[in-house]
Amino acid sequence: MRVIILSDNKPGHYKQSLGIVERLPNCETEWVTVEFRRKWRDNLLRIFMCVFGGMSLPMSFVQTLLRWSLADDTYSALTTLQTADIILSTGSSVAAVNLLLGQILNAKSVTCRRPSPLGTRYFDLAILPMFSWHSKRDKDNVCKTVGVPNPISPDILNAEQKQLTQELNLTGCPRIGILIGGRDRHETITTADAEALYKVCKGAAAELKVQALVTTSPRTPTDVVEHLSSMLKHADWCPLFIEPNTPSALTDPYQAILALSDLLIVTADSFSMVCEAASSGRPVIVLTLSRERTKKPKRYMVYESMEQHAVVRQCRLDSLKQCIVDGITSRVPNTPLRDTETAAEAINRLMISS
Repeated sequence: MRVIILSDNKPGHYKQSLGIVERLPNCETEWVTVEFRRKWRDNLLRIFMCVFGGMSLPMSFVQTLLRWSLADDTYSALTTLQTADIILSTGSSVAAVNLLLGQILNAKSVTCRRPSPLGTRYFDLAILPMFSWHSKRDKDNVCKTVGVPNPISPDILNAEQKQLTQELNLTGCPRIGILIGGRDRHETITTADAEALYKVCKGAAAELKVQALVTTSPRTPTDVVEHLSSMLKHADWCPLFIEPNTPSALTDPYQAILALSDLLIVTADSFSMVCEAASSGRPVIVLTLSRERTKKPKRYMVYESMEQHAVVRQCRLDSLKQCIVDGITSRVPNTPLRDTETAAEAINRLMISS
């Protein structure tokens, strides 16, 4: 199976596509980063495909559309492609290009997430997380997942754990991995939140004899990163504090924290990080930092479903200490998400039926 992956260069979207193709047997892949000449051309192409995406367009016209909308390097990269079985993309900006390239190469078009404003009706397969299940009636071209696909699995992490423990010369004590997101229009981590989180983890380290492994994300506010850095980089109970896009001796510092941890704490603003943690097989605490709201973001509907199925536990800062104690001492097995396997199986069925 030959798969062309169209990337918008966003790490969360990249990981979704990567996780899927890593689970496809006998899969040959080629990545193309998609860049547009101007943002307005991207928008116009999406609108055009909303109307005409279901039509078979003349090849010369398809090529003209792509040449008009895409940067020269991207268009040149697409013209070198000769064959494909699947065109796979994640995100809205690459969805219209996916459909057009599918026509050129006579390949199946697969999208992760619901692309705006195009929707999913013209795709051969759409892989949709729970908050995008708008229709109660199952559709033939929709694969329903709880969260989003990703490259994380218990087997991969367990295989890395022992090697990383030796490589970093870590003790045999339990470890808590803390994955800190950033801001969106619903939630933002503040320095006050960071201070409170630090105090809880410092207390847990002293009382439970645990270590903390901490990473921030590119979306974490600068003042929060600086505040955490000033407190954690010299704490003996925090052997790893990772800032994205900074040099590291580790090949994948983020995945290293997942592999080394016995318990994971993830801030609730980052749906993709919650899904990655929930795929790890480790106990997961989803930490809400924002004030109580009457109307919560759609991702909380998914967190509630995960909690009901023993995949994660939700809490706020004032109850975090007890959740850490429960997570470290509990012997109840965690139920990992299998969204990536579900997505890969749906693609295999698509190819078998074609």
